[in-house]
Amino acid sequence: MKFTNLTTAEFENFANQMPYSHFTQMAGNYELKVAEGVETHLVGIKDKNNQVLAACLLTAVPVLKVFKYFYTNRGPILDFENPELVHFFFNELSKYVKAHKALFLRVDPYLLIYKRNHDGDIIEDYNKNWLFDKFKSLGFEHEGFITGFETTRQIRFHSVLDLKDKTSKDILNNMDNLRKRNTKKVQKNGVKVRYLKEDELPIFRSFMAQTSETKDFIDREDDFYYNRMKHYKDRVLVPLAYINFDDYIAELQVEEKQFHKEINKAEKDIEKRPENKKALNKKQNLEQQLEANQAKIAEARTLQEKHGNELPISAGFFIINPFEVVYYAGGTANEFRHFAGSYAIQWEMINYALDHNIDRYNFYGISGDFTENAEDAGVIKFKKGYNADVLEYIGDFIKPINKPVYKLYTTLKKVQQKL
Repeated sequence: MKFTNLTTAEFENFANQMPYSHFTQMAGNYELKVAEGVETHLVGIKDKNNQVLAACLLTAVPVLKVFKYFYTNRGPILDFENPELVHFFFNELSKYVKAHKALFLRVDPYLLIYKRNHDGDIIEDYNKNWLFDKFKSLGFEHEGFITGFETTRQIRFHSVLDLKDKTSKDILNNMDNLRKRNTKKVQKNGVKVRYLKEDELPIFRSFMAQTSETKDFIDREDDFYYNRMKHYKDRVLVPLAYINFDDYIAELQVEEKQFHKEINKAEKDIEKRPENKKALNKKQNLEQQLEANQAKIAEARTLQEKHGNELPISAGFFIINPFEVVYYAGGTANEFRHFAGSYAIQWEMINYALDHNIDRYNFYGISGDFTENAEDAGVIKFKKGYNADVLEYIGDFIKPINKPVYKLYTTLKKVQQKL
């Protein structure tokens, strides 16, 4: 085996064959980092036949003027069940970054340690204890089983829906009642989905601005989304949910006629048997539904007159590779949340994954706090409703390369944090 630099094509071909790799470990991200002026390396291992056995995208940023901080975001891509390969790769990687003036190296492999339910209970242990010992023997320090959201680390917990060997009917049947009801609702209330082009991205950004304000979180800058859409190319999809009022009103009018028909039938039953409580209750219930239906028609006509026939209501930002569809971000127009546009988007993209034989639908990060007081308790409840699993990743490992200077560096950081 030999540790070597890889071409973009070699890296991409290997990444597309190795489950599961993260979207940050793909050629599009390499092109993005280079375009942003970030020092970026593609390295890996080849066997004697020149076949790639491991691949890794590395970035480097200056530290203390002379040194560099090296990081592989959700990398490397390799078979972590092969201890010999793991040892060889990380040993050689340390030598490589040292030759490129590294002060320290951080890795956070896209590697599972547990599968949990959304109550936090472990339902599968992937038996990776030996790997912690291996990293320690190679000079890496584990940063701990961190929960919550930090800007300097990748989230350790993802909410993931397993699609393997499932149909859309299976997925729908396994949802909780609220998710099932809203998913069915958007299929018959005029909500359509199409994909935004790059020049339409401001629509998505406007929804994100509203959602970040409502839910009190800080969103990424515009360039983050634009640059990924540009460099990830067909690996990014931005679905837009919108109301087609002609279709919506037509559907409501069909319902209206049906309500009138059923009310007339109930009235005839009451005429024949005035004491028929079942018919009386049915008529009352139908009249309430008719009233709600007519209110929806009135609202739809008002909105159509104000906004035209098509009204954007929600959008999402998805990143895709051969192994998973990742729901990276999404927003909804606060005024039109009752149309449940976000459910139309989720259902569209779940079916996209099914149609493209992609086995994982990744709702992405959650805090790992499974109590009712969690900062993302509402988000966890939403994702749980789809019958998703919680996948817990191994976390971050740091290896000091120049130990004396690294010790000075960490001391200075602690002092700065106290000031």
